Amino acid sequence: MTAQVSKITYDERISVEMLVKRICDYKQNYTQYGGVRPFGTALLVAGVDDQGVHLFETDPSGALVSYKAGSIGAGRNVVMEVFEEQYQEGMEMEDAIVLGLKALKKATEEESLNPKSVEIGVVRTGSNFRRLGDAEVEAVVEKANSA
Repeated sequence: MTAQVSKITYDERISVEMLVKRICDYKQNYTQYGGVRPFGTALLVAGVDDQGVHLFETDPSGALVSYKAGSIGAGRNVVMEVFEEQYQEGMEMEDAIVLGLKALKKATEEESLNPKSVEIGVVRTGSNFRRLGDAEVEAVVEKANSA
């Protein structure tokens, strides 16, 4: 709804950062008052706007952080270590996906990832969000398992 209001009021799309800030403001509001239960959610929000591709992490208090690559939940520290060591600016999409899968494999301490338990979504400039098909997921999981 916030995106629609921005489009109608200002005749332009809301930026990803502004939209995530609005979500954070809403979440933070629930930490202010007694008798209301705060949201217990952290979110990774990816999007594309006129300024480029973005990845934001929000925490339950409504704080906002921007990343090039990120992780939330169990195993986050292990995944972030892998990203800090191996992420490179300008990576090809497939290489970035394989890196994410290698980090996931390391965090779960599994010998190999099962393609049936992995879902991958892609956000790119100039196209809509797309979920990779089963064959595509199997191909990149195989690369990550062999790396």
